[in-house]
Amino acid sequence: MNKYNRIVLLSLLLFSWSVVEAQSAIDLEIRAFDLIELTNGNQFEGTILAELTELIQFETSAGKVSFKMSEVKSIRYRNPPEKVYQARRMGDFDVASSESQFEIGQWCLDPGVGLLEQGVSHLEESVRLDPAAPAPYLLLMPIYQQTQLRQFKTRDQEMAAAVMMVETLLRGVQAGIEQDGLVELAVTQLIQIGEHEAAVILLTQISEGEMADPRVAAALKKLVVLLDSLGRTAESREAANRLREGGGGSDVEVLQREIRWAVLDYAAGSLESRESIEQMFEDLIVAGGDDGQSYLYRGSARLLDDELSLAQSDFKKAFRAGSVDAIAATTFALSFARMGYFEKALDLLSSASSGSKVEVDWRLVEAYVLESRGESRAAVDLYLEAALQADATWQSRLLSIEARMRLEPGWDPTPEIEKVMRHDVLSSAAFAECALVLGDHALSLGELAEARRWLEYAIASGLDGSDVMLRLGLAQRGPGGDPERARESLTLVTIEQPKNPDGWNALAEFLHTSGDLQGARRALGKSLELFPEKLRESWTPDSPAPLRWALRAFRRINRTLGEEYWFDDFEREADSSLQNNWREEEAFGVSVSLQDGMAVLDGVQKHQPDRLTTMKREVLTPRLTGIRSTLRLLSAGAGTRVAFRIEDQSGGGLIFFRDPDGVLGFALLGGKEIEMVRSDDVEQAEDYGLIATSWDLDDRAHQLEFIFTRDGKKGAELWFDGILVAQKISYRPVRKSGLTAGFSGQAPLGERYKLAVEEFEVFRRKAVSVREQEY
Repeated sequence: MNKYNRIVLLSLLLFSWSVVEAQSAIDLEIRAFDLIELTNGNQFEGTILAELTELIQFETSAGKVSFKMSEVKSIRYRNPPEKVYQARRMGDFDVASSESQFEIGQWCLDPGVGLLEQGVSHLEESVRLDPAAPAPYLLLMPIYQQTQLRQFKTRDQEMAAAVMMVETLLRGVQAGIEQDGLVELAVTQLIQIGEHEAAVILLTQISEGEMADPRVAAALKKLVVLLDSLGRTAESREAANRLREGGGGSDVEVLQREIRWAVLDYAAGSLESRESIEQMFEDLIVAGGDDGQSYLYRGSARLLDDELSLAQSDFKKAFRAGSVDAIAATTFALSFARMGYFEKALDLLSSASSGSKVEVDWRLVEAYVLESRGESRAAVDLYLEAALQADATWQSRLLSIEARMRLEPGWDPTPEIEKVMRHDVLSSAAFAECALVLGDHALSLGELAEARRWLEYAIASGLDGSDVMLRLGLAQRGPGGDPERARESLTLVTIEQPKNPDGWNALAEFLHTSGDLQGARRALGKSLELFPEKLRESWTPDSPAPLRWALRAFRRINRTLGEEYWFDDFEREADSSLQNNWREEEAFGVSVSLQDGMAVLDGVQKHQPDRLTTMKREVLTPRLTGIRSTLRLLSAGAGTRVAFRIEDQSGGGLIFFRDPDGVLGFALLGGKEIEMVRSDDVEQAEDYGLIATSWDLDDRAHQLEFIFTRDGKKGAELWFDGILVAQKISYRPVRKSGLTAGFSGQAPLGERYKLAVEEFEVFRRKAVSVREQEY
């Protein structure tokens, strides 16, 4: 017995003497309290407060009590587990015996003892002495798996325990211990202590067996996940392929990764990946793994297909399932941005910017959002920042190039695109996208032959979606173009995307320029059917651009089919007068003259304020349906009003004016009082179907138009740049009353204005002959 054991034994003896009956030298009974037995047989459990020669003071749950020593038969002192543990170690415990280590470790783990760390230590030592014995693992595994059971005072203690756990688990793996979860836990713990390569080696060794062995398949599945988490995607995909081809089956985690890889392949231009995404998603649902991540990936594929509502549905399911990491936030934000919900998109991106690395750089999505909101310069800066990242993809560089093209229309992207194309590793998808950018650039410059060349390259490289075919159809116009190729491309667009109004509009334009007006009208009808009837009839300026274009084109074709027109473009011989039946009234300092193919009202108001300077001509046209003019307001003071007017000698008339603040309105003549209505008049908005419209003071050309219905019952309409500003105006032009049309300007004294008239057009219905009589 060594010196330490002797001192412990002596201390135990000193505190274990008994007045009447002495305790055994080594007491292995655990007692939480002191125990006193009296000579009359009664026992009391509590705490000894004081031991005197003749008296002992004692406290129980009922209170304090004193006993004479002569009444005490025996005293058994409190004996906690730690004290008993020390006593057991000094007994027949053999430190070099696996069995002895196991026995004391098992005792320590007894709920009545509760010496967890001592028990774990002895069991780990038992494993070290005999790794092939399965009993210690049965006790250790539940403790290892429930990490919350163990509490450590310092980080160093925690790390030391983790290392010992890994060593113990690896001894079990090497010894061939077959216990559920042992290998998985060994791998997990290796990863937690930073030994990733060791975890890979371990799983690789186990997975080298026959796939029929469940342990091999399980290890291979674990290896797929681990390699992917380490960013070793190629190795992870190789392991997944081996698993699938070897018949080892799959599981939820492997399927989720395979779906993600398929989506990334699809985004990079691998179209054959699209079908596999849906199949693997179905397999995932069968496997019970349709969690947030899987919906996130399928939503991404749908986003690539422009199926925005379906993508939005998948992203919502992903978020409800808890997928709210940076990847989810970035992808969901992109769907919000595509649908115009920019504030929601920016809120999500704020989390992505501080989150983990994502497949789609958050900078690219935020730049897209900023650009969509009109913050072009900030967007370009973010695009460039993303392109300059060390691991920037070719997609990032292309996006920055395209953003600069949008911000600087005159910039030539060709040198930058060539840099991307000279990259050492240029995939066919990258080449196709570069060709598409160059094709778009040539198309914007009107260089149709060059555009066709690059677009054909893009299509040959696999980028043959309907959006590219639409571009090719547009590029076939002009000299050298192939009308049949254009018709084929645009028809294919309408077949593949029948709900895309741009495709129908482009086909209508092609048919119109080819002289097929009825075909163009049918195509425009298909385009218009895609929009709600209420929206089609509203003519609001904020309606979708494809709808506005289709409506204008539809009106134009209807006019071509059903109307005739006469126009004056004011192209005259140099220094000639206005003439051509125009009459001028210019007595207030403002002159009317011809300048560069335009009739111009120009000067400073004199003599009388607000008196009119006009230019008018008689309108003798039968079956009149409308009058349109193209005007430019080149300058105007704070009090200038200009107008487009139609009047008759009876005093009736309709004036389409621009007020000094830029708001458009109309004045109805011929009643007891002149009725003046501005387009922003809320009270009369419903009566006249008013749309608040302004004519900004700039030098841009604008079209103002009067439209008259055939029977006059629906009243007159006023149009401004394709916007129906007012309707149901009770005015019907009467040609027999000396109808005139023209323009006017007025201003306060001393104020200058300049109004240019570029074109004046008069429309009438085509005559219908009945029994040789025209109507």
